[in-house]
Amino acid sequence: MQFDNMKHSLSVVMGVRYLREDLSLLERAVRSISNQTYSDFEFLICENGSTNSSRKLLEALVEEDPRIRLIDGTGADTLAKKLNRCIEASHGEWIARQDDDDYSEPERFEKQLDFLKSNPEISFVGCNVKLIQEGEVQGIRKFPQRPVVKDFLFTQPYIHPALIFRKKVLDAVGGYCEEHRCDGCEDYDLLLRLYENGYLGANLTNTYFTYTLPPKGHSNRTFRMRVNEMQTRFVRFRSLGLLPRALPYVIKPVLVGLIPSPFLPALRSLRYSFHSRKKMSCEEE
Repeated sequence: MQFDNMKHSLSVVMGVRYLREDLSLLERAVRSISNQTYSDFEFLICENGSTNSSRKLLEALVEEDPRIRLIDGTGADTLAKKLNRCIEASHGEWIARQDDDDYSEPERFEKQLDFLKSNPEISFVGCNVKLIQEGEVQGIRKFPQRPVVKDFLFTQPYIHPALIFRKKVLDAVGGYCEEHRCDGCEDYDLLLRLYENGYLGANLTNTYFTYTLPPKGHSNRTFRMRVNEMQTRFVRFRSLGLLPRALPYVIKPVLVGLIPSPFLPALRSLRYSFHSRKKMSCEEE
C-alpha cells in the first residue's frame, strides 16, 4: 500500500545527521514513533551528512513502515533547513518533533493530541522528560505547565523534540528561521516568535519523552552556537520589549561557555536551589 499521498492528521518531522558508529539510538528513536498508540501519522525524515550505515538503516526502516518517508536532504546542512523541508512536504494538521537519538513513550502522541484538542487556546505542547546519559538515567527534567515569556529569560522552558505544534501556527510565523544566527538555537528563536505573535504553549506533567544527554565531558553546543544564541536572544528579547532589563540574560550563553566544564554541575545545582520552578533545558548545556 502506498502512503505518500494519503492525508494524515499528524506529521512527525525529524532532521538527521547521525555520525555514531552505534546505530541503536537511531533505530530506537525511529521505532518509538512507529510504535505509538496513535497511529494516524506520516513520519518525514530529512537526512544529510550521516554515515552510510545510518542511511542504510533508515532505508530499511522505511521498508518496514510505509508511513515513513525520506525527504531529500541535499543542501540542507542545518536542522532548521531539514525541518522546514519536512514541514513543507507534510500533510498533517499537527506537527510533532522527534530527534534521532531520543525516545518517545508509546502514548506520547495520544496524550499530547488529547490535550491540544481539549485546549484550543494552546498552540503547542511538550511534556516533562527523562534524562539519559551513556545509558544511565540521570533524573527527570520538569518544566512549567504554562510557560510565560519570563520563563525564557534564563533558559528555554520546553524540550524542543518533545513538542507537538498546530501546523497553522508554524505556517503563520514562517516556520524555522534559517539565518546563521539561529544555527543551534532554531528552537529558541521559533518559540519566542510564537509567543511574540500571541501563540501560547504548555507542558504536560507526565514524562512521555526520554532525552539523550551527550557523554560526560562533552557538549552538544559549540562556542559558535552560544554566540548565535546570544544574538538570537538579543533580537527576540528586543522584539518582545524586554530590553534593556534582560541584557544580562542575553549574554548568559556566552558567559556559561567560558566557565570550565568541571564547574558547570555546581552552577546548575546553585541555580536549582534559587529557581525551583524553572528547570534548565538539556539543550542549553
